[in-house]
Amino acid sequence: MVRDYRKGAPPRSRKREQPRGTCAFWLLVGALLGGFGVGLAWMRDDRATAQVAQRSQPAEPQHQERPKPKFDFYSLLPEEEVVVPAERKPEPVALPTPDQQTPAQVANATPQAAISVPQTSSGPNSYVIQVASFRANNDAERLKAQLALLGVQTSIQTATAANGQTYYRVRTGAFAKGDAAALQAKLKSKGHKPLMMRAQ
Repeated sequence: MVRDYRKGAPPRSRKREQPRGTCAFWLLVGALLGGFGVGLAWMRDDRATAQVAQRSQPAEPQHQERPKPKFDFYSLLPEEEVVVPAERKPEPVALPTPDQQTPAQVANATPQAAISVPQTSSGPNSYVIQVASFRANNDAERLKAQLALLGVQTSIQTATAANGQTYYRVRTGAFAKGDAAALQAKLKSKGHKPLMMRAQ
């Protein structure tokens, strides 16, 4: 069979070409419509839930005015008023005679007499009296004041022991040995426990 080359090759059948991107377009449109539908369904569900909640809540009464508080102390205080009597002068109290008093009352009634303190001396044979020793300075100051009322002049000396503890010593001035012994005896009679030591 002889071919006719004048006419050329037989035309090929062309397939109809489809535009690209058509599937993607419809997929996008479907996703948008689906999202819109889901959003619409959620909105309807939220509205239905809100309506059910409103129905379940009791109806609130309209705003009512609260009653003003009532205070009773305006009327109660004048009724509870206590009248304080005017100040009176104290009436004199008769003191018992000495024969009616017990010995303890007599001792407490009479103020303590001052102690006669000898003159201070200095020298190698002088002695000081340590009336007491305290750990607190306040206690030492208190005893010094008590002894001053009795006429005994003292001083407070601070000493630190080997263990690091600080002591406050209440001491008198220096006296001759006989005078220091007499003062020590007088302080013992007043309830103190004095120590006599050689002055340094």
